[in-house]
Amino acid sequence: MCILAGLVYNKRVLIVGRHGTGKSTHIEQVCNRLNWGCIRINMDSYLTRLELIGKESITFQQGKPVIKFKYGLLPWALKRPIVLVLDDYDACKPETKFVFNKLLEANGEITIPENGRIIKPNASFRILATSNTLSGSQIGTFRENSAHLDRWNIVVNAPKLSFNQELNLVNQITGKALHGNIPTKIVELARLLRRLQSKGKLSLTFSIRSLLSWAELTIILNSIGEAFKYAYLNKCKKSDRSLIHEKYTEVFGSSCSIRCT
Repeated sequence: MCILAGLVYNKRVLIVGRHGTGKSTHIEQVCNRLNWGCIRINMDSYLTRLELIGKESITFQQGKPVIKFKYGLLPWALKRPIVLVLDDYDACKPETKFVFNKLLEANGEITIPENGRIIKPNASFRILATSNTLSGSQIGTFRENSAHLDRWNIVVNAPKLSFNQELNLVNQITGKALHGNIPTKIVELARLLRRLQSKGKLSLTFSIRSLLSWAELTIILNSIGEAFKYAYLNKCKKSDRSLIHEKYTEVFGSSCSIRCT
């Protein structure tokens, strides 16, 4: 509903949630069903104002060097009837985000100081963003500036999927390849490990992305245990692996070498 409100009423929407919860995919799926073009930009810490707004560059016309302004990603997107998704917004440096301040305001626009042009967005242009955190608590992220955050009309936490929703996702991937209650156990273990991480007993959460990778690799490798190791276990600290193995055995009643058949 928040995404739809942003699209219909031209509101700025920021979706916050743990990695792998489907924040960006959710926006893409909504846009796909509305037949609304969608472009994603990865907002990493190396992204600069020059890349977003543009810069002067030297070109040759009739053999003579001429200085021209080359527009960046933001002016290009503004002129089009698309949804611009600023992905991993918290990974972008705060000083770079100030480029968006005027654009995030009502009837926003951007000014190009280098040539004095004011670029107004297309009537069907929309801007949304996704973020893992607002506090900068995760490695590689920055704390959100309160004045800048205030410009986002809607800030929503990505909802957690229910057990049945996760199970449906696993079943969509595996089909009838896994017999009995194996898909249920896969989801059960994922949610168990997620709870342990939230209590500080594990360093790495079991994201929805890891869950889907585990389900897919189970079919590819024909081994639940091997797929689990590659999708999640090998990403964890060595100090966490004994507890993870213990919980795996509790759920599946076997070692990590258990096979599908």
